[in-house]
Amino acid sequence: MRPNILFIMTDEQRFDTLGTVNSAVRTPHLDQLAREGISFTRAYTTNPSCVPARAAIITGRYPSKCGAPTYITHLPPHEVTFTSLLQQQGYYTAVLGKQHFGDSLIDRGYDYADIIDLHGPGDWDIEGESETSYMKFLKAEGFTRTSQLSERVNRYSQRWIAEARYHIDDYIGELGKSWLRHQRPKGQPWYCCLSFPGPHMPFDGAGLPQETGYRLEDIDLPLTEESDLDSKPPHFRQQLVTGQGNPGGAMANGMTKQELRETRLSYYANMSLIDQKIGEVITELKAAGEYDNTLILFTSDHGEYMGDFGMMGKGQYLSEVLMRVPLLIKPPVSGFTSRTEEAFVSNLDIAATCLSAAGAQVPGNMDSVDLSPFWKPGAERPVKDIVYLEAGDLRAVRNESWKLVYYRGRPYGELYHLKEDPWERHNLWENASASGVKEQLKSLLMDELLALGERSHMPWNDKAPQI
Repeated sequence: MRPNILFIMTDEQRFDTLGTVNSAVRTPHLDQLAREGISFTRAYTTNPSCVPARAAIITGRYPSKCGAPTYITHLPPHEVTFTSLLQQQGYYTAVLGKQHFGDSLIDRGYDYADIIDLHGPGDWDIEGESETSYMKFLKAEGFTRTSQLSERVNRYSQRWIAEARYHIDDYIGELGKSWLRHQRPKGQPWYCCLSFPGPHMPFDGAGLPQETGYRLEDIDLPLTEESDLDSKPPHFRQQLVTGQGNPGGAMANGMTKQELRETRLSYYANMSLIDQKIGEVITELKAAGEYDNTLILFTSDHGEYMGDFGMMGKGQYLSEVLMRVPLLIKPPVSGFTSRTEEAFVSNLDIAATCLSAAGAQVPGNMDSVDLSPFWKPGAERPVKDIVYLEAGDLRAVRNESWKLVYYRGRPYGELYHLKEDPWERHNLWENASASGVKEQLKSLLMDELLALGERSHMPWNDKAPQI
């Protein structure tokens, strides 16, 4: 029997906002999911921004290959979503929540869709935003403006002042429960993407019931400092001061510890709300008798600075706190023995993993890697020596010890010894003693770029001599 597939996503969630990774964060239900599956501790996204990262996930192809390499690009119609391939395999497909297709005309591959591309109450008058099911729900409940729901705490965060059931992430969780209870197909395998807009800005978790699980004085602070930017390329500090280049416009210049703790508390409380709703969805799945035969995947599209280097939000950067993401997989088997896995993997691998679980072939032009060998007995697990990353004019590779970020047409770049400097505080690009490593990593990056070319695996000619 082919498994059902439940793909749960968050937006802008750092890798260290799970209780299994950071004791400062309360996520008991995701922690339980980790205890029943595989926790990938070195999972990466392909891109630090929503649109390209999500385009890569849905197509299984890097943003630079699928035609959506930046925040202001959208998938061209000739690209193929893995959800449309699941449909061809007889799966009923559904999506609830955020997607970020924008104005793309691509075949999205959903039999049922309630797409809500908002991070909270949207514009009450703009066509599209005002007509999402969430906004209709708020209007039906008598709300007419956002100020009835939240108020500002500081430059970066807000306090929720209405009942929790009106929060967008509570609403998305309720959609998931209702779909499982009333709309889940019987006698047909299904795929459902439950995509929460949080904990992305506006960081409005303060005021929710989950806030009581945190004390401001206990909120952890970054291990980096704004002065660490002195050795980094100039656009880091430019965004810090102006907020330009960040879709949220989060200008973070002169952030105080009080602001940072308040904002992190709001971010964590929002994540705890999402965790609660995920727990309720899984309870619903178990009540339906579908848990053991459902492949559950949980990840985020990208991370968030959240005060590291004095910065907020994200942008055209390949910092670890933006590129590392949580990734949990609960296999569709009963009594699976959980474990932690340190292999390099990517949320790009969601596509191939879902297709493989459905018994479908993974298209040859996909960059996605099937992760099912990590739970199938005797299967050869995929091993990556490096991770490849991209963002606009930036390309990066990292291996076990080092990471290089190349800037197209610029004399500067980034080089970090991650074994000794995991938070990337010391840029060694200009360090003469690291020049040999820098050249080696440049060669690795060139090899990866050549391999990413379309049909690059094809030989030059029949019987042509090997180079």
